[in-house]
Amino acid sequence: MATTMASTIVAMNIIALFHVRSIAPITAFQPPASFSVSRMSNRQNHSNLNSSISRCKLFEIHNSITTTDDITIHNIEEEWDVVVVGSGIGGLSAASMCATYGLKTICVEAHEHAGGVAHSFERKPSPSSIKQSSANDSSRNFFFDSGPSLLSGMSSKGTNPLRQVLDAIGTADSIDWITYDGWMVYDTAYPPEDHRSTFRLTTGDNGSWEKEIERKAGKTSSTEFTKFRNRMMSPNGISESSALIPPLALRGDFGVLWTMATYLGKFLKIGLKGTLLTGAFTKCMNMYELTDEFNRQWFDYLAFALSGLDAAHTQAAPVAYTMIDLHKEGAVLDYPRGGMGSLVQALVKGLEMKRGQDGVAGELRLKSCVERFLLEEDNGTAKCTGVQLENGTILHARKGVVCNAPLWNMAKILENSLDPLEGESALSAAVKEVRKQADAMEMTGSFMHLHLGIPSEGLPADLECHHSVLNLSTDVTAEQNLVIVSIPTIFDPTLAPEGYHIIHAYTAASENFVDWDDKLTKGYDDGKTEQNDYKRSEEYKDLKEKKAEALWLAMERIIPDIRERSRRKGSVVEIGTPLTHRRYNRRYRGTYGPAPANGKDVWELPGPKTPISGLLACGDTTFPGIGLPGVAASGTIAANTIVDPSVQLRLMEDMKRMGALQ
Repeated sequence: MATTMASTIVAMNIIALFHVRSIAPITAFQPPASFSVSRMSNRQNHSNLNSSISRCKLFEIHNSITTTDDITIHNIEEEWDVVVVGSGIGGLSAASMCATYGLKTICVEAHEHAGGVAHSFERKPSPSSIKQSSANDSSRNFFFDSGPSLLSGMSSKGTNPLRQVLDAIGTADSIDWITYDGWMVYDTAYPPEDHRSTFRLTTGDNGSWEKEIERKAGKTSSTEFTKFRNRMMSPNGISESSALIPPLALRGDFGVLWTMATYLGKFLKIGLKGTLLTGAFTKCMNMYELTDEFNRQWFDYLAFALSGLDAAHTQAAPVAYTMIDLHKEGAVLDYPRGGMGSLVQALVKGLEMKRGQDGVAGELRLKSCVERFLLEEDNGTAKCTGVQLENGTILHARKGVVCNAPLWNMAKILENSLDPLEGESALSAAVKEVRKQADAMEMTGSFMHLHLGIPSEGLPADLECHHSVLNLSTDVTAEQNLVIVSIPTIFDPTLAPEGYHIIHAYTAASENFVDWDDKLTKGYDDGKTEQNDYKRSEEYKDLKEKKAEALWLAMERIIPDIRERSRRKGSVVEIGTPLTHRRYNRRYRGTYGPAPANGKDVWELPGPKTPISGLLACGDTTFPGIGLPGVAASGTIAANTIVDPSVQLRLMEDMKRMGALQ
């Protein structure tokens, strides 16, 4: 849930786009006058992402190949307009938007799957009684989501930045959305037989949630929530103000004054509420006198699920907007049929589709780790002109490089890109500035993951898809307190063999990486992830089993015989640690994302520009921060910054005509 509820752009945060990271402008690209939004037919493409990588090599200087022990070295140089590093949702949003703007774009990804933290993966059933005739049928395998799966604001046109990206690139209709109205919460402060131990969040405004609060915590709690919700969601109130400025109107240079012009009235309407939206959510609770214990605990939980931080350290904007997503008339939650992989695929399709008669399709290139940025000094200015892959391939970027790697990882790649003999120069100074920013940025905790494929026979017919298990009376940020669970086969049985469910349970951003440092080969994380850089020793395995116990206990609240089911033939059990999370997602110290700097209540994130001309950033360490909508917004802003404002405005007009932009 934490990375999926709609994280919003707040106009008062526009100053963040001109953070000290910004030094030199990006050369803007102006496409032909015939540019327009592409549209796709309303159908779903079930092709395998991992086998659909186009080979659009536009410029090859050499074709000689040499081989090392593990890597084939290609002495190839290619010309692109834009190179995007990393295929997380932020990177894919940036890449597909750049392609939509008419730029020749390639997105390179170190992993074998696209999607970053939101990628999907496949596992075969263990030896079982599953019919032999289907043993080679890949549709009978388990298809797991590796990360977020609770989304909102995606099934129809609206203000969700990720939905707006899909509308802009023309692939929104390729996803079949399943809608539903809530999730279960288990409060472990009470034994399972106590009625207060279980309650359900129901979306919409029909009073179901208020009745559930009353059953759980009493009439006073229900009344206080209703008063608080009405004040937050009143016309021109804080919640409405959080959604007034779309990321499609923003960019990381002074062209924003042009692209934001039509939103000036809305910008002024925000007024002093901007300081509330960019401050901690507890300020909103205090201002509207929300003092009831249950409601304070509830919003701590909701804030933590969104950001990995409690309400005192989470910006009000994403929580205020989430209240709209949960409590407006007709509010629903969304899940993509085919799993999160179908959402990732829609973004890839937007990148790879050809636009116009002479259009060149973009490319996603998997298993392509970036070894270094191509850096040079131009009249005293640090400049990035492309990247070199681990296999030696050089990708030149005429218009810019967008880095979706977290700031900590980007700093390490930049340091490795400098000549070891490089003295004091504009280049070294710029790289040191990025390192300084990375070192100053605090981070949230990591994750333990439990992926299960279990027999579904005998489970309740009304079993819900999403569940949260926590002790509401304890600090929500306490290690392993909150466990989030999804069972997507409740909605889409094709994600598992017939008669089976898939389950993903994880401790949300509360794992201390210090416990895992000594399992790394180097004894610490230096910011560069290698394939085999941690020890799978008996000590590691013992710690993994010990840390996974919290996940099993949480699952027993939902499915009491879960351990026995997991031992049956055909079942699958996969346990992931912070080191697993770090390795597959290339996340420094396995972190969920940024946290407020020392002495700050909330995070202050930079915009898309860096101290290096031609190098932009997107993702959760860039404004507006954590969350699928948030990182999609950051990718959109980075793409906007590369093109001329007139190009951006043309797309915005197309989107308004489609009813996809407010």
